[in-house]
Amino acid sequence: MILFHSSSGNSSVVEHDLAKVGVASSNLVSRSIFLLFFLFVFLYSKDDVFLKQSYCVDGIQTVDSRLISKNARKEFFIFDLPKNRENYRVPSLKILSKFKRNDINITDLSNGTVLFKNCNIPLDIKLIKKMLKKKFKEKFPSIEIKSISITSLSSLSPKLSFYQIQDMKIAASAYRRAKGTLRVRLTKGEDKKMVYLKFEIDATISIFKANYNLRNGKILQKDDYIERRVKFDKLRTGTITGRLQKNYIVKGYIKKGTILNTNRFRAKKDMLRGEYIKAVFRNGNLVLETDAHLLNDANIGDTVRIKTFSGKTLRAKIISLKTAKILE
Repeated sequence: MILFHSSSGNSSVVEHDLAKVGVASSNLVSRSIFLLFFLFVFLYSKDDVFLKQSYCVDGIQTVDSRLISKNARKEFFIFDLPKNRENYRVPSLKILSKFKRNDINITDLSNGTVLFKNCNIPLDIKLIKKMLKKKFKEKFPSIEIKSISITSLSSLSPKLSFYQIQDMKIAASAYRRAKGTLRVRLTKGEDKKMVYLKFEIDATISIFKANYNLRNGKILQKDDYIERRVKFDKLRTGTITGRLQKNYIVKGYIKKGTILNTNRFRAKKDMLRGEYIKAVFRNGNLVLETDAHLLNDANIGDTVRIKTFSGKTLRAKIISLKTAKILE
């Protein structure tokens, strides 16, 4: 009992002291956790700095940290650009090492090489983009262009701003790529100049995929395919875009999900091999008619071989769905 009362009497004092220690300890722990968290964030957080694939350096001779990223927390020299060079490539490591020496974290988006280029073009870029967009639209009606980038292949004189753009042309092969070279013809009175520029487009386009397995000889119907949009730079040669002709006939076998290509079809013609027609021969006032059948598929206006009932093979021109004019 004495022990009981003795320990019981001191318990309130002990509990009071522990309570005070507990409050102090909890505050101390909270402050410690906050300081550790702040230190962790400070030491391990990354600067919002990214190394891009290319930079415009019009009139600039020195590359520094602020040119690479405006978010760099301090400014420092990286390297000097060579004179009289419109485009200059350097390994990304040359730039990354400078940031590392200055204790700045940077994310490399360059794929190993960084291009520094002169982007200033003393021409009506809006008009050039409009003309380029129109040409692609004429070639691919279903194309949707999100953006167009125009850059110069060489240094351009500021005096070109006084010239008018007469027309623009790109090579036929460039229409199948998302980037290429275009030629701009300029005039100022009797003076004429030619300027070559690089373009790159970000666009999507409609393609078609087989909705079912399609067998040889099938005439393509609307429910045989589905339309999908893909990036224009993924477009393969021969891929059917925009719209499908109603007279396509399947060649071979097309598996479900296959992207439809022009070499997988032949166009159904107006008249098929074996069809019977009326063959007409005219010589002055003399007109002769005979029945014959086609030896080839043909459209109206085509010259084909026909065979008469008597077994004679002749050359004839199709003038209607039922008639051919004998040429010999």
